[in-house]
Amino acid sequence: MANFDSLRAVFKSRAEQLSKVMNLDETTPDAWAEEDLPAMLRHQMSAPLEFDLSSMELNQSEEATRDKTLSAAAASRIRSFQDLFEHPAPPLALLNWAKDFFKQQAGASAQRRPEQEVAYLLYLLCILIPRVRLGTRITTLTDADLLKGMKWAASRKWLDAKTKEMCVLAQKTLQARAPD
Repeated sequence: MANFDSLRAVFKSRAEQLSKVMNLDETTPDAWAEEDLPAMLRHQMSAPLEFDLSSMELNQSEEATRDKTLSAAAASRIRSFQDLFEHPAPPLALLNWAKDFFKQQAGASAQRRPEQEVAYLLYLLCILIPRVRLGTRITTLTDADLLKGMKWAASRKWLDAKTKEMCVLAQKTLQARAPD
């Protein structure tokens, strides 16, 4: 499967689509459609961690820690969200920042727009990867809540094989554990 080329996508987009994307502060519920979700997921998974996580508003101390953690992660070849999610022992601090970033992007659960569904999926992965791989909880959500989210995620038709596999593994792990 070929890699997603965002630059090419921009040049092939219609003027109306680009106009909607450029007005990021405005609500544009019709900017993306269901068929855009696979490309959106591929794009976000390949996005540099530094770009998205550097956009978060943090205090000076948190920024210094984040920047140091991002540098260490890059030195360990963790540069994208895909790298972070596939790492056998991902840095907990990065998963926490990514969780907060995607939670903000996902918005409220009622009637999420397509781009918010992608953010919600990635929010869930940020929570479940440390739970499954590190035995660490980084949320107050119960396993029952997380299982409900994973069932939703695993049923998405727009997931690629690797992401679906992560969701199914997380779902099986949660089901095998004792209730909260």
